[in-house]
Amino acid sequence: MFDYHVHTSFSADSHMSMKAACDAAVEKGIKEIAFTEHLDIIYPNSNLKWDFDYEEYNKEVRHLQETFRNRLTIVRGVEVGLHPSGYDSAAAFIDIGGFDFVIGSVHVVDDKDLHEGAFFQKRTLNQAIYDYFCCLNQQVKDFDNFNVLGHLDLVKRYLRYLNCSAADVKWQDYVAIIEDTLKALIESGRGIEVNMSGFRYGLGCSLPSRDVIKLYYDLGGEIITVGSDAHYEECVGLNIDKGVSLLREIGFRYVTTFKERKPIFNRI
Repeated sequence: MFDYHVHTSFSADSHMSMKAACDAAVEKGIKEIAFTEHLDIIYPNSNLKWDFDYEEYNKEVRHLQETFRNRLTIVRGVEVGLHPSGYDSAAAFIDIGGFDFVIGSVHVVDDKDLHEGAFFQKRTLNQAIYDYFCCLNQQVKDFDNFNVLGHLDLVKRYLRYLNCSAADVKWQDYVAIIEDTLKALIESGRGIEVNMSGFRYGLGCSLPSRDVIKLYYDLGGEIITVGSDAHYEECVGLNIDKGVSLLREIGFRYVTTFKERKPIFNRI
């Protein structure tokens, strides 16, 4: 099994050491782990610092690659928060860092944070969903320096700010823009991740949901990773087996890993 979305103390919202994450991965039978630390060049309404010291990060990764040699493959990754004003700086950081794997994610829409709820103020449910997917679509097309799109329907995790849930959304209304986004990814040689955090946040599904993953498959998408989005030891590897089973049920024959930004297709 491969866990391709893990955050450690190099990310602003995690205190887990890389060593602890590796120990947890080995204990749970994970064969390969990607440390995808946060890089949000633009993150309004937050007092946290959403970047990290690459030299220290790389030093620790190299040390642990030696320590866990023959037990765990450790991949250098980064999760880039997409924002038009940060594209150039993000691209420079990615290129200098020489990462094996890059996730592109949308955490901020119209300079409003999803996590803290600012984005949802003065928006109806339909406006919030529509604006989120429009932003996602545009940024996927404007910035292509990433390998997979992270948690495509992340917005559903924060619908509590509107006193709603995913069950209240008419998802069929957004299929066209989601399909257009998926086509843009496929045509540019990028893919999506299956983010398993939705289960631990009580959503009862992955991000994106099965329907979106099936649409991606039907459109011919092949590049797909599975990640826990862990920030704590107990979450490393959590529900990865469930994600792989979901891919197999849909019809995928492979799950993707990366080396030097090149996809590797592993039979499932």
